[in-house]
Amino acid sequence: SASASVLPTEASSNEEQSPPSDRTAVITDKPPPPPPLPSTLTGVIFDMDGTLLHHAINFPEMRSRIYAVADADPIGVHLERECILALVDKLSPQGQDECQLIFREIEQRAIDDMKVMEGGLELIRYLKGRGIKIGVLTRNLERNVQFMVDMYQDGIGKLDNSNDEMNKSRTKNEPLFDTIVARDSTTIDKETGEAITIPAKPNPDGILHICKLWNIPPSSVTMVGDSANDDISAANRANCGGAVLLTQPGGTSLDTDSGYSVGMSDEEVKERTPSLRVESLTELRLCLE
Repeated sequence: SASASVLPTEASSNEEQSPPSDRTAVITDKPPPPPPLPSTLTGVIFDMDGTLLHHAINFPEMRSRIYAVADADPIGVHLERECILALVDKLSPQGQDECQLIFREIEQRAIDDMKVMEGGLELIRYLKGRGIKIGVLTRNLERNVQFMVDMYQDGIGKLDNSNDEMNKSRTKNEPLFDTIVARDSTTIDKETGEAITIPAKPNPDGILHICKLWNIPPSSVTMVGDSANDDISAANRANCGGAVLLTQPGGTSLDTDSGYSVGMSDEEVKERTPSLRVESLTELRLCLE
């Protein structure tokens, strides 16, 4: 019969296919993900070791030696092996002194081997030229951060000697980094009026402290670091507008674990998830341009 000559697929195609608008509505039913960087970027906070500088601190050695001191400490022997910074604060006075010597030794070696991260000078110079606030949030000590600052000042000074008088005068007359918060940085407690140490990453307090000093919301600030556990968690807990993870070429990461355990719940994994991954600071600069 005539009806037998009609292909079933054609009939199905003509009668059952949904209009493109219906298909689109189904696909976009979930809200789009937030942009990887703030639409209005007014500040960038950088980690130091492994981000502005090549990774030079030997964290496996540091963990091993601090845990060995804790094992021999009358208090530490009973404590959980957590973040080494938090663990040291709980040891006996003698144990704390031994650990501080270990920190100084390993961190001094890192200073001796200190090297500016490729693309770092150009990125900081670019941000400074745009009038964007620049901060540093590190688990290192304030006195060690100054070595990094000097290297960046000297390096950018050499870049500016070639051209761009505006940038030259800007970096000469203003601090290169607007705010620096290290593991020994303090703030004034509102209730007691006493100086207290600002909690280290992944606690968000360091980021929130910097944003308060800048008088800008975290939503317009981007945090950049090489540790998902520390930098990205702190950024997401502070509700930063961007959380950029700097990886090694190929997307791998180095061992920067300070010893605390991380959870695997959906919320905890989400905290460690960056809004953007880059393999170099040059790549990040190109994303910002």
